[in-house]
Amino acid sequence: MTISNSTVTELVWALPGALSRLQPEACGLLVTLNERVWQVSDPVLLELVRVRVSQLIGNPAAARVRCSYAAAAGGAPLEAKLGALPDYPGSPLFSAAERDVVAFSEQFVIDVGGTTEDMRAELAGRFGADGARALVTGIYVVEFTQRLQLIADRLLDECEVPADGAGALAGGAEVSPEGLLNAYQAAVMRGSALDPVTTELVRLRCARTHHCRICQTLRLADARAAGVDEAMTAKVDFYERSDLPERAKVALRITDAFITQPDRLSDAVAEQARAWFGPAELASIALSITKWSTQKIKVALGTDGADRLVTDADGVALFGFDQAGQATGYRRG
Repeated sequence: MTISNSTVTELVWALPGALSRLQPEACGLLVTLNERVWQVSDPVLLELVRVRVSQLIGNPAAARVRCSYAAAAGGAPLEAKLGALPDYPGSPLFSAAERDVVAFSEQFVIDVGGTTEDMRAELAGRFGADGARALVTGIYVVEFTQRLQLIADRLLDECEVPADGAGALAGGAEVSPEGLLNAYQAAVMRGSALDPVTTELVRLRCARTHHCRICQTLRLADARAAGVDEAMTAKVDFYERSDLPERAKVALRITDAFITQPDRLSDAVAEQARAWFGPAELASIALSITKWSTQKIKVALGTDGADRLVTDADGVALFGFDQAGQATGYRRG
């Protein structure tokens, strides 16, 4: 990759205006979460991750800008390293820690389920258990902020939405990234305009793509009450050949593009999305995919076990969310 002299410094986590107007609380929290992650992380290391993610998911615009924290800390050496991506494994410009983190990030982005125990042990040995958890959280944030930017811009650019703005969370600098991430997820659930059936199918598509054991074991109680049984959830894996409603298939096409290659969301699928879903629903789909994909953090760290869940004859457990957007109710169906 060649870094242009016209590279500029900006807020690399800025969200599309239409999305922020539709979901001001969740978007404000995500902005604050990004700010906090960059404040507490090694900005040079995180910038290497961010730009490598941009290359992997087809987001060239992100490679042409710099996070202000990284630009201030990295200078010319950082630019040289970014210019050497993705040939970092054999480049003398990178430290051993940088090579390990970029490699771990590649695995996280491409196939988090393929993360090995050796990779986890190496990360924990280098950064400690808490440091590894914080680093993986940072990788998730810079990855899914970019994915959200790309998909929301495609789906909502032609929608007419209210003019209310989104702001950052007051006092966010005093909250840990993990705390802000939890607050963001709760806000996504509180503000969702999506029906429980579509929500459940999207959630399971994320879980099965990311190979999250606990999320594959869970079922949303609201969706079960709305008629989503095991015969229906089984169709998520081959939905294009199934008899699922077209509305569900469109939502799953959006999900697949979002969590694999967002730059490949076709014009046809974008048109289908706007035909089957209103702007508020599209915003909810996009944000809910980021919420369900936080499971990648647990998968990467190997903490996604479902052994403690009490399951029914189908091997699943029901759960739901309270009015505050917090998960509750793990129980047999």
